[in-house]
Amino acid sequence: MKNINKMAGMTFAALLLTSCQGTENPPASTEETDSPSETTPDEEETVEAQESNEDSQDKENEEASDEPVDQPDADASDGFEETQASPSYFIETHAYVTETGYLTAFNIERDENEEGKFEESLIQSLIENDPSTQEILGSYAELTVDMPTLNVKFTEEGSALSTTSAQTNFFYSSLFGISDLYGIEEIVFTNPEGEENVTVAQRLVDAPMIVEEERGVSRGYYTSYDKELEQTNFLAGAEVGERVADENGEPLSFAETIEAMKTADQEGAAYSSAIVEGLEVVDASLEDETATVRFTSDEETITEPDLIVFANAMQLAALDFGVEELRLINETLEESTTYPFAVK
Repeated sequence: MKNINKMAGMTFAALLLTSCQGTENPPASTEETDSPSETTPDEEETVEAQESNEDSQDKENEEASDEPVDQPDADASDGFEETQASPSYFIETHAYVTETGYLTAFNIERDENEEGKFEESLIQSLIENDPSTQEILGSYAELTVDMPTLNVKFTEEGSALSTTSAQTNFFYSSLFGISDLYGIEEIVFTNPEGEENVTVAQRLVDAPMIVEEERGVSRGYYTSYDKELEQTNFLAGAEVGERVADENGEPLSFAETIEAMKTADQEGAAYSSAIVEGLEVVDASLEDETATVRFTSDEETITEPDLIVFANAMQLAALDFGVEELRLINETLEESTTYPFAVK
């Protein structure tokens, strides 16, 4: 992937976004008699047995009322057609030089023929999307994963690991972006002697690199069409100045992120929302490591490519929250698709 100069001419404005009733039954009336009724000993035993049975039944009813009643899961029992996407996915990056600087776009691809092994998927994504001319990660390094750490041991030093300024920018942007989407928290670079002291792509690295500090807060993804590749890629919200935090500076929740993704708020932006007209997000939630997005689609205007772009944007947005799976529920088509993410 050597497409550094693909999209010169994209412009991005720097405007910031200002951005229970109950019915009571009256007690049954009782009539008093002038004298108590007489009973025989046998009758007394019968009455006591009946009262004992009634007390026992009342106690069972009380205990039963305390037990939880299984309620149907509305999300899981809609009766919609359910589909499970391939667990194998890879993250792509694409580098662009614009009038305002460098941009790295992302995409996600699933392979129906792969098993979805986490470490293999991560390493392959990193190596195949290394933008350096020397293909540093694939040619001069050994990559291993010990979650949440990525270990990069270089087998050579010196000029083999050098890059141009543009390549340096794209090398680290791709490295940190892909690592973050796979849940990597730190990256440890070591030289051939195993020491944390190595110069990689014009940068001396002598301590673990913290991915969150290097990449910053990432929330939301916006579409950018690549005419040469004839595909839609995605730009992270923070990189193009879209809202990623609330008024208190706290990162947006998943639901807030999806809400923000409905529009691209930067004036004159050369990117747009993946939630196009005709698609409406009904609800977005995150619970028990599962992100869920319920939506409707206008069957007259929304095409299959629109749905694919929407699904890819939702997957990337969900990955920023480290979820185990994403469920997309199309209420119009009555379809539910689950996108699992590689097991860490």
